[in-house]
Amino acid sequence: MKVETGPTPPRTRPRPDGSTRSALDLTFSDNFSPDEPGVFEPLRSVLLTGGDRYMHPADLKSYLNADERLIALRRRPDDWARMVIHNVAASGKFSSDRTINQYATEIWDAKPCAVG
Repeated sequence: MKVETGPTPPRTRPRPDGSTRSALDLTFSDNFSPDEPGVFEPLRSVLLTGGDRYMHPADLKSYLNADERLIALRRRPDDWARMVIHNVAASGKFSSDRTINQYATEIWDAKPCAVG
């Protein structure tokens, strides 16, 4: 039995913070393109009227905060090296060899064969 649910309500899009909004407004005001008015309209449309499914403007501030922390960390080579080593050591589960072996075993039911 199919249940009718009606139209899907529109999702509420997060708004960019004040400084991001100011930068976007300045860009879309043709301030940077006086000889080509509207050249940034496709970008405005994607970022602000629904085409940006990752909601970049809304996330920009947190991205920039994370970038500042990264820059500060890179200025401490010993801490940076320690984090890199831990990340590489922990990434083994995500190797392509493990993934292919898991697919072969669980999905394709393939058996190993001797090579050479």
